Formats: sequence, C-alpha cells, structure tokens
Amino acid sequence: MHFIMSRRASMLTGLAGGLLLGMPTRLWAQAAPSAVVETGAGKVRGRRIGGVSTFLGIPYGADTAQYRFLPPRAPKPWAGVRECVALGHQAPQMALGAGERSGPHPDMNSNFVRQVIAAGTQGMEVGNEGEDCLVLNVYTPEASPMRRRPVMVWFHGGGFSIGSAGDPQYDGKALARRGDVVVVGINHRLNALGFLDLGAISSDYIDACNVGMLDLVFALQWVRDNIANFGGDPGNVTIFGESGGGSKVSFTLALPAAHGLFHKAIIQSGAALTGLEKEKAASHAERTLAALGTTDVHKLPAMDYRQILTAAHAAQGRDQNLLRPTIDGRTFPRDPFTPGAPEVSRDVPIMIGTTKTEETLFMSADPLFGKMDEATARQRAARQLGAKADQAYDLVKAIHPDWSPTCVLAGIATANNAWIRSITLAERKLAQQSAPVFMYRLDWEAPFANGALKSPHGLDTDLVFDNPETKSLMNGTGPAPRKVAAAMSQAWIDFARNGDPSQAALPWPRYDTASRRTMIFNVDSRVVSDPDKPLRELLSS
Repeated sequence: MHFIMSRRASMLTGLAGGLLLGMPTRLWAQAAPSAVVETGAGKVRGRRIGGVSTFLGIPYGADTAQYRFLPPRAPKPWAGVRECVALGHQAPQMALGAGERSGPHPDMNSNFVRQVIAAGTQGMEVGNEGEDCLVLNVYTPEASPMRRRPVMVWFHGGGFSIGSAGDPQYDGKALARRGDVVVVGINHRLNALGFLDLGAISSDYIDACNVGMLDLVFALQWVRDNIANFGGDPGNVTIFGESGGGSKVSFTLALPAAHGLFHKAIIQSGAALTGLEKEKAASHAERTLAALGTTDVHKLPAMDYRQILTAAHAAQGRDQNLLRPTIDGRTFPRDPFTPGAPEVSRDVPIMIGTTKTEETLFMSADPLFGKMDEATARQRAARQLGAKADQAYDLVKAIHPDWSPTCVLAGIATANNAWIRSITLAERKLAQQSAPVFMYRLDWEAPFANGALKSPHGLDTDLVFDNPETKSLMNGTGPAPRKVAAAMSQAWIDFARNGDPSQAALPWPRYDTASRRTMIFNVDSRVVSDPDKPLRELLSS
C-alpha cells in the first residue's frame, strides 16, 4: 500500500497475527519435522503439515550488513542441520508517500482508511526487520529429489521500498497442495539499501543502484542449484509477482544475468516499461549524502541504516519513485520494455493483467472518496488526461452506469496507468513473434465496506495463492472468493506447468492484437474479446 507508512510501523497490532506462519496453534501443534534436505551451504529441516513441507528463512546469501551496497555473496556454510521453521528477516522498510492519487489533502486517520489498513494487514506477520535478509521460503509437496515438479518463484509487492515474502497471503502451502508444485518466496534488499546510486559518486559502489535486483538473480541461482533436492524442476521455473513484484518480474525479463534461470513469467498489476534514468539516480544519491551531512560515501556502510533510509526518503521530495532499478549500462543495458520487448527473454511466455479498479486503494485516503461529485471527478480526470478526460469519463460511465463519480475516476486512472501499460507491454512482447502472451483482468468485487473499493489493487494476490481466508476482512467469508481463488490459482499452476493457463472448463486463448481475447476473472469467469475497446483506443491514440 502506497500510504505514508512502513509495514511494521503502521500495522494494527491487534490484527498482526503473532503465530508462526500465521497458522492456528492447533494446526501448528499437528506439524511434524520434514525430511532433511541438503543445500549448497548445509542441511535444512522444516515442518510438514497437510501434505506440504515448509522451509522458512533459508539463507541464499550472506548478511548484507557486512557488504552494504555491494553485490550479494554466498552464505557462510553451517554444520549440522539448520532448523528452518521461523521466518527470516524482512529487508529494512522505508515509508512511502500517499501521493497525488489520494487528492491534495490525504487523511490517513479517517475511520475508512483505518478499515482499509486493517483489511490490508490482516494476519500479517512478516519476520523481524534486518539487513540479514537474503532468505527464502520453500513450500513443497515432497522434500525429495525423487520427482521434479514445476517451480513457482514469488517476487513480493510493496514497490521497491517495502514488503516481505513472509506475508501470510503469500504462504505457498495451498498452492503447492492444489497444483503439486514447489513454491519459493524471496526476500531481498529494498529502498536505499537496494537501489541508491552510490556508484555515481564512487566506483567502489558501482552496482549499488541495482543490488536489490542482483539479489533476486542470486536467489534464482540458488533455485537452479538447490531446488531439485526439494522436489522441484530447475528446468521449469516460473517467476511471478504483483505490484512492485510484477515490476520486478518485468525488469528480470530484461536482465541478462537472469537469462536461463527462469522459463515463464507472470506480471500482476506491475508492468514496467522503463527504468530510472542514470542522471536522476545520481542526483538523488547526491541529495541523500547532503541530507546525511557528508560528502564521503565510504562513511555510509558504518552508519545506522535507519539514518540512510530517512535521508534517502527525504531526498526524493515529491518524486517518490527514485529508488528503483536504474538503467546503468551494466546490470541493465536497456529499459525493460522500451522501445520494444527485450531480446534476452524473447522465448519466455508471459501472463499479464490487472484488477478492474486498481486505483480505488490508492485513492482511499482522499477525504472525498465516495463523496465526490461529477464536476470534481471530471476536473481531476483532466489533470491526468487533458483534452481526452471528458471523453474518457463518458466512456467509463457508459460502461458502468451505476458507478459513482469516485469509481469512474478510479476506473479512468486504472485504465490510464496499470491497464494500458500492461497492454503496451503485451503488444511489444507480441511484436517479437516468438513466445505467447496471455491477458487477464480481475473483475470480481470485494465485499469490503459494501463494495466501496470494487476490485482494488492487491485483490488478486491471496486469490492467486489460493488463500482467500487470509484476507477475510476484504474478501468476506462466503463461497465467492473461494470460487474465484480456485479459478485463478489453477490457471497460474497450469501456466507454470506447461505455459498454457487453460483449464478443462475454462479455456484461455492466447492474446493477439486482432481479437485481444482476455480472461475476465469473476465468480463466473469468461473470455472477452477486446474488453472496453473504445477506452483502450482512446488511451492508446
């Protein structure tokens, strides 16, 4: 959530579950030790319950406090068997601004926003914060090399500044059980510790602007080298992620160092077309040093990381998007999907999509949310679309005549942002005339607050993991979220298994620029050709 908060500081304590794995005590008591598995750094043992073995906090890299701003290094080997039954550290978190989407005067303390935060953080228990964060979680039906199953590697959301693979909605047991797949969730360096361009100041830190992405490559190398012992197939790896995680997938598709480490990719509400320009990254680093009161970059490794994060946050000013992958000519020789799709991943099939009203989540701190009149909504739409705004408003209103002005504005903002970027990425991928693309949209509306958010950003994550009960405050407890979750999670599994998300009762054709067939996920899911075509044509013109 892109509000002014860190996941730790702004969690509602009463809703942040304190149980390992977010699991009820009675179920944890039924867990038994898993088989012992050999990794490159030593033996590990997890817990087995309900036909799935879970290994938490496996180190794939060494403590980054020892080499801050430098590329990842192998973990120190250990003797004996390491008990991997508790979440490892999440990366240090940095606050994000509410931004202009919530209007000129966002209210983070309203009762409605408190309800939104409560629903978004329900059951959250993500591990302690620390720089020893290069850890991953493995969920497998069988911790044995006897069979090789598809591997699904999750890149968590939270932009490039917050988040953790330990969020209970990302728990991979249900997905592993449903699909007979191995699920891996990765923690990696974030914000200033993962993306501050100190290389612009000293060549000693030439890769500092992208070490957070190099961590992901290091984790994928760990998967290649170790996952067979957990029952996974290193030759059939799918990377997937939502929001910031979807952006990480987009960037990984353009990352030469990741070539061959994965074979399919899923981008959920996070299509990234461009990276950060080197000049902007360098300027931000200089402002960060100024905020720290030094010109000596070599002092930063000894500082309290909280000082660095505070300074880097302040140095961003109004542009809260300056800590993300930089097109540096080294790690990233080019933008991920501009001007076209990257050649390095031309043979990788892609699944991509969004929710119907992504922007309701980001707009929820606006005091006018749900109360906006049409004149105000049209005025705000004009700030985004200029001369196209009135036509866009009329089109969305025609498609959804029952929507309030707030929802119409959210629909316009969603279409002009996540939706059109996803379509653009898909079109550029299709232009390679190589690997297939599959397009989707989640139209199911969450019952939260009488449907006030419609289909907000992030609604898909627990559904994809077949974990709708982890967000019952958002999803409700009826049969609808379970039905949508079954359809989505099975499609993700099928795509990971064979590159085609079709199910026997729900065929899903490839996307193309002629018919633009798109899977619409709802209680009754279906394929639609070129949904909202007039709006797409307007925004693409």
